[in-house]
Amino acid sequence: MSRARRLIWVPSLLVGAAVATAVVTGAGVLLYDSQGLARGILNSEREISQLIALLGEDSEGLVRAAAVLIGVALLSLAAGIWMGRAGDDDQAVRTVVRWWVGLLVTLLAGSGFTGLWELLDGFAGRSLTQGLGLAVTGALPAYFAGGVWGRIGSFAMSLESGSRRQVVIGAVAGVVAGAALVFMLLGRPVLAVTAFLGAAVFASGGARFQGWIFDRVPRRRVLLRETTRPGLRLEVWHTAVPESEVRVLWVGEWDCMVDPPVAGDWRLGVASTLDERAPVLFVGAGSWFAREGEGEWRLHEPDADLGALATEGFEWDAGSLVESAVPEVPGHTVVMDWETAGDGLRAGLAAGDLQAALREAGVERVWVRGRRSQLPRTVAESTVAAGFRVARYVAAVPTFVGPPRLRPRGDEVWCLHAGGSPPGPVAGLEVLHGDGGPLGHWDI
Repeated sequence: MSRARRLIWVPSLLVGAAVATAVVTGAGVLLYDSQGLARGILNSEREISQLIALLGEDSEGLVRAAAVLIGVALLSLAAGIWMGRAGDDDQAVRTVVRWWVGLLVTLLAGSGFTGLWELLDGFAGRSLTQGLGLAVTGALPAYFAGGVWGRIGSFAMSLESGSRRQVVIGAVAGVVAGAALVFMLLGRPVLAVTAFLGAAVFASGGARFQGWIFDRVPRRRVLLRETTRPGLRLEVWHTAVPESEVRVLWVGEWDCMVDPPVAGDWRLGVASTLDERAPVLFVGAGSWFAREGEGEWRLHEPDADLGALATEGFEWDAGSLVESAVPEVPGHTVVMDWETAGDGLRAGLAAGDLQAALREAGVERVWVRGRRSQLPRTVAESTVAAGFRVARYVAAVPTFVGPPRLRPRGDEVWCLHAGGSPPGPVAGLEVLHGDGGPLGHWDI
């Protein structure tokens, strides 16, 4: 995937080369019709100095005509970029395909028009055909190229920082290369229709290369959204090669649930300590992770909207949500997320009431996760008073460039265990002493 992200500039460069080749060639054909550039290119005996002298004839009219051509091309390009960026990001592949197809069709139409223009001596210089030529050889290629750039730029924004800059650099380099290529062909036996076909080849190569990138970079789709709470949504990031999928439930800017969790996530460490068949009660949606094996699990989520969205988005059974944060039968492990557990449960945990209820229900181990240094000291004190012992850990997740791009986070994880030995070192979690510093033992 990282290799594909580093090559995002290639399709942008090929688009630039294609549109520059088309627009510069079209301008030459329109400006000089039967006397100038089109015939001059065909004439291998004409010297470059003669072409320069030819370009100098009627310079005032040439400047005005060239200004019109450049202005139309730039306006079309700007309109295409604006329309491309306004597309639906959830349908990135489908929309960018339409822009690529439009660009290829206009380039092929431009090649047909320039072929007829040269065969019929510029259609006798009629205004209608000149306007049609301006549209086919300048405005439309620039418009569709702008649309492709707008789509590529929007797609690059979901990748690592610097990808959009690569798109801009590739576009500028492609335009310079395409224009330079056309000027290098002055005085050589190359037809304008050949130049347009070459531009179509550039565009075709860019489309195929972007398809290769799309297959190897995750693409975002908003699967579900709570209409009354715009910040509550579930996204799916799908990668075609190799086949993979990541689902993220967002609460505002916070990635509440990630399936599968990224490397270093505290949920991976907790999962490694569980028996495959042991039942688990998750308290707060942020504590959930997919179980391996046949272990039974349930989730208590006090936020009804969040619970309903998670149930539908992660395709849980109807009975996966429960009303109580205390299991009905003994033998459960409880995994709790401090931020999504709810005010009532947080207050009960701090007071020791919840720990006492869990002990009475036969719970032997409780995992509690909170942001670093935000788990109150009173929780540990009330836990000890309720008869549990406390082992403290920390999990550090660096920035996950993704996509999806996840911010770095430092989680503090407490294991409340009733007698026996604590789980000891846990994969991905660093043991902490009671004062928050790393140490080789666990109890406080």
